[in-house]
Amino acid sequence: MVTPIPRPERSAAELIVDSVRADLPALLDTVVQRIVDEVPMYARDDVVPADDLYRSVRTNVEYIFDGLTGAAPVDARAPAATGRARAAQGAPLVEVLSAYRVGFGEVWARLVATARRLPGVPEDAVIDLAGSGFALHNAYCDAVIEAYRDEARLLLRARERERAVLVGAILTGSAEKGTVWEVAEALRLPVEGAFMVVAATAELGHDPMPRVESALAACDVTSVWRLENDLSLGVLSLADRSRSEEAMGVLDRHAGGPVGVSPVFGELRQAAWALRLARLALQNLPPDGGVEQFRDQPLSVLLAAAPHAALETAHVVLGGLLELPPDDRDLLLATFEAWVEAGGSAQAAGTILFCHPNTVRYRLRRIATVTGRDLGAPADIAELVAATRAWFQLPHRATS
Repeated sequence: MVTPIPRPERSAAELIVDSVRADLPALLDTVVQRIVDEVPMYARDDVVPADDLYRSVRTNVEYIFDGLTGAAPVDARAPAATGRARAAQGAPLVEVLSAYRVGFGEVWARLVATARRLPGVPEDAVIDLAGSGFALHNAYCDAVIEAYRDEARLLLRARERERAVLVGAILTGSAEKGTVWEVAEALRLPVEGAFMVVAATAELGHDPMPRVESALAACDVTSVWRLENDLSLGVLSLADRSRSEEAMGVLDRHAGGPVGVSPVFGELRQAAWALRLARLALQNLPPDGGVEQFRDQPLSVLLAAAPHAALETAHVVLGGLLELPPDDRDLLLATFEAWVEAGGSAQAAGTILFCHPNTVRYRLRRIATVTGRDLGAPADIAELVAATRAWFQLPHRATS
C-alpha cells in the first residue's frame, strides 16, 4: 500500500485568494463594469472593444491572483501586452493606468471582504497580502508604462517614415493626379489654398530647424517636413496669402543656416515646381546663412523654368559689365534694378539708393556703354531686365 504524500497546509493568503477566485466570473463582470463607468475612454467602444477589455481584465486578474499567492514568480507579460495593445489602439496612457487602479481596487475590496468572512484568518495575513498587492500594483503599472512607451516609440517611427514618404510624393510630383487628394488628406493639408515650399541646408542626420513646426503652427501655418541627407524640406499651408510675411519671419528666427523659400502658390500639386524655386533661392545664399524667397514675379518664374539658358543669355546681354570688378558690377546692376522698380525715374531711383539723380543717370549711361544697349529702346530694356534678374536670382559662379 502506497502511503499518500501529505499535502502542505494552505497559507491564509492562499485561502483568501482561492475563495475570491471561486467567484471569478462575477468579479470580472464587476471590474469591467466599474472600468466602463469610471474611465471615460472605455465607455466608448471605438478605441477598446468590449470583448477586448473583458479578455484583458480576465488575463490580468488571473496573473494578479498567481502573484499574490506566490504560485508563480511575478509575471509582467499580461500588463506588458495590455500596454502595447493600448498604445497601438491610441488609448491615452493615463486612462489605461486608471483602469488598472480600478481593477486592483476592486480585487482588493473582494479580498478584504472575503478575509472578514473566513474563520481564523489572522490580521497579519491580511496585512502581508496588502503589502504584496501594493508591490504587485506598482510592478504592473511600471510594466504597462514601459511597454506602452516602447510601442508608442515604434509606432511614431513608423508614422514618421510613412509621413516622409507622403511628403516626398508631394514634393517630387510623383503622386498621380487622382491620389493627390488622398495624400493631402493623410497629411491634413488642403488641396487648394496658399502654400510655400522651404528648403533648408542640413547636416547629415540633424534637423536644422527642430522647433519650427510648432512655431509656425502658433501663427496659424500648418507644415509638414521631410529630412534628407543635406536638406530639410517643408510644405507650408497658410491660412491666407497675407500670412506669408509672418511665416518668413518665423523661418528667419529659426534658421540655423541657409534657407530657400518658394513664392506663394495656390495648388498643392505645384509643390514640385515650387521646390525647384526654393532650391534656386537656397543656392544663391552664402554658406553662413540667411533666408531668401524666390521672387513672386512672372519673369522670375519664367527664367527659373530654364535656368541654364537664362544664365547663358545673361552673359551675352550683360557682356563686359560682368568683367568689371565685383563691387562696381554689382553697384551698376543694383542701380539698374532700382531704376526699373522706380518706373524709369532717376529721381525715384535716387531716393531708393540714397544718391543724387544725376548719379543714377551716370551709372545708367555706363551700363548702356558697356553693354551696347539703348536704355531708350523697350526691347533693349527688356533684355537687360531679364539678364539682370537671371544674374541676381539664379545660382551661378560669379566672375571676380
